[in-house]
Amino acid sequence: MKNPIIITIDGPAGAGKSTIAKLLARRLGFHYLDTGALYRAVTLKALRNKMLPGGSESRLAGLVLSSDIKLRSAPGGNKVRVFLDGRDVSSEIRTPKVTSYIYKISSAPAVRRAMVKLQRRLAKGRNIICEGRDIGSVVFPMARIKFYLDASIKERAGRRYKESKSLFPGTRIGYKQVRKEIAVRDYRDSHRKTAPLVRPKGAFYVDTTNLSISQAAGTLYRIINDKLDKK
Repeated sequence: MKNPIIITIDGPAGAGKSTIAKLLARRLGFHYLDTGALYRAVTLKALRNKMLPGGSESRLAGLVLSSDIKLRSAPGGNKVRVFLDGRDVSSEIRTPKVTSYIYKISSAPAVRRAMVKLQRRLAKGRNIICEGRDIGSVVFPMARIKFYLDASIKERAGRRYKESKSLFPGTRIGYKQVRKEIAVRDYRDSHRKTAPLVRPKGAFYVDTTNLSISQAAGTLYRIINDKLDKK
C-alpha cells in the first residue's frame, strides 16, 4: 500500500478506546491494532517466567524483542486473536492478575522503546486504527488523524466493573476496588517519565461520559470522514 492511513486513539482506562476502535475498524475496513493486547501478552510471559514482580528492565525489554507475538484479524474485523509464541492467549491476557502487573511492563522506558518498534512493525503497510496511552504522541506521531477520548472516573470505573463481571463471573472484585485501581493507573500513566499519557498535538478531544458507544463511535466516524474527504 503506497500511503497507508493511520488513525490513533489515546486516553485513560475505561474511556471506550478499544470498543470504539474496533467498531471503527469494522466500519472503515481498517485493521485494528490492539496495542494493549501486546503489553498484556508480554506481561503474561513475564509472569510465566517469574520475572514479575522485580524483573529488571533490560530483561523485560529482551522479553519483548524475543517474543513471537501475533495479532490475527481481517480488515474490518473487530475480533482480534492474540498469539504468544504460537499459542492463543486471547483469554489469558485479560485476567485480573495480568491487569494488575501491566504497569510494571508499561512504565519501563526500555520496554516501551522495544514496544514502539514492535507496534510500528505490525502496522507497516496497513490502514490501521490503534489505541493506547502514547499511541498518537510517541508511537505514531505522524498519524493522519488523532483522537483523545476521556470520561469521568465514575463512568470509567463503572464500565470496567461491568466488563470484569462479564468476563469473569466468579470474581469478587468490587466497584470501589476497580475505581481505586483506575485512579492509581491514571496517576502512574500521566506521571511516568517515559511517554506519559497526554493529549497528542492535533488530537480531537471527545468526552464519552454521557455518550453511548454507538454515539461516541459515530462522532469519531464523522470526523474521520470529514478529514479524509478533504485530502
